[in-house]
Amino acid sequence: MNESAPEPDLFPGERLVYVKEFDGYVGPPPSSIRAMEDLSGVHSAREIGENGPVLAAIPVAEHSRDAEFSRYKAVFGRDSLRVAADLIDKYPALTRSTLLTLAKLQGVDYSTQREEEPGRIIHEARDPRIDPVAVQLTEERGWDWPYYGSVDATPQFIQTLTAYCNTADEGYRFLQQRFTGRDGEIHHVADSLKNAVSWLVRRLESSPEYLLEYQSSIPGGIENQVWRDSWDGYFHADGKIANHGSGIASTEVQATAMDALFSAAQVYVHHFNDLATASVLLEHAIHLRKELMQRFWSNQRGGYFVLGADRDSAGRLRPMEIKTSDMGHLLNGSLLSGDEPQEVERRTAVVEQLFSEQMLAFSGIRTLASDEVRFRAGAYHNGSVWIWENYHISQGLHSHGYHQLADHLEERLLSVANSTGKFPEYVRGGFARHHEINDKVIDVWDETNQRINHLEQPPQDIQAWSVAAILAIKMQRGRKRYGKSDRSTRSFERRLLRDVRDR
Repeated sequence: MNESAPEPDLFPGERLVYVKEFDGYVGPPPSSIRAMEDLSGVHSAREIGENGPVLAAIPVAEHSRDAEFSRYKAVFGRDSLRVAADLIDKYPALTRSTLLTLAKLQGVDYSTQREEEPGRIIHEARDPRIDPVAVQLTEERGWDWPYYGSVDATPQFIQTLTAYCNTADEGYRFLQQRFTGRDGEIHHVADSLKNAVSWLVRRLESSPEYLLEYQSSIPGGIENQVWRDSWDGYFHADGKIANHGSGIASTEVQATAMDALFSAAQVYVHHFNDLATASVLLEHAIHLRKELMQRFWSNQRGGYFVLGADRDSAGRLRPMEIKTSDMGHLLNGSLLSGDEPQEVERRTAVVEQLFSEQMLAFSGIRTLASDEVRFRAGAYHNGSVWIWENYHISQGLHSHGYHQLADHLEERLLSVANSTGKFPEYVRGGFARHHEINDKVIDVWDETNQRINHLEQPPQDIQAWSVAAILAIKMQRGRKRYGKSDRSTRSFERRLLRDVRDR
């Protein structure tokens, strides 16, 4: 562990305007089950799920009085769904209650300040009567509550709901579960699924290329309405920030939407007996697959999936040709699951990229390759290492038979938790041979973009999806979860591991 993370180099046009240092905390190896109990607001593991979704993050006791470490003490759609999906086998009650809570909060009307749309799943839910963060966001950014500024929570909801119905004891009977929606009316979970699917289809059909794009409807809304939600998280190879004045299509969101459509189509066929709608969903899913393989792939620099695409002043799509960890998300889905030569070639190229010197840090896979223009080790999404994301990638590696690489990555994640004594939101993606955590808030004035950039901040201490990832890894250890890999795959893994063990 570092005593103090180094201050970052400034880009041309940047000026340091604020620095605040925090006391570091390093404790003994933490209990992932106890952390999940605390995030769930329960006293024992068997009660997990009784109070609904987990909070996104909570502080350790030593930081409980510092607002910086309680910023995400609320329910977030994306975060709660990721936790529910990662722990669906061990804690199905948590998945069930998470889905029901999000269904109750699902959008029913159009609201600019909330960015609410019918069928849309929340980004975050706060009560402005008791939550000072809600009051601050309303005053500074004009948000109303709940806030719906997320493009990926809705397809994730569809995926998690269908996964629950396919694995839970009650199965598809869950679709008949009744609840009271935001409109005060009684609905069934099946209605919530249909409304989410309708939202997804409307969004796709509003795009000239039938892509799932995002663009905030209010000046103070979240500019990048995806997991990589820093304002500077989407940019071009020359460092120019993406055009937020038009829609942006993120590559990993297209893959999530594609799999959500495939899953929903099966429900419409087998449980709703609606073949016409299922056909539309399959058509959209197949189109997204084609777009991903053609528009979002680059043959440059060894081949990789680009971060996404924005639009130029004439409305034409422009790929953002930078290498990020998001390409690893595509391993954990159907896009690269086949045996066609193109799929095998691209799957192999993605794995090579992820374990390259530029992408793999001591703690895990970086959010941004170290040779990209905007890379900084402690930046929120432009160089850091996120535990949940690395676990998500490891699951994709396992699914393709790369068990040695997946296990190696998971060992690094376990080491982060054991070394820091907590479940940090992320760690630095620098070049040190030990785990590093930001211990400062660093703000700079960005003259080029005419705004303050919250360049660095300490990670949240106990982040729910970090806890879920570590807990899932521990639960899966020693269990035969996947089929065997072939000889060529094992040989490929050994070659990569020889290169990465020293970094």
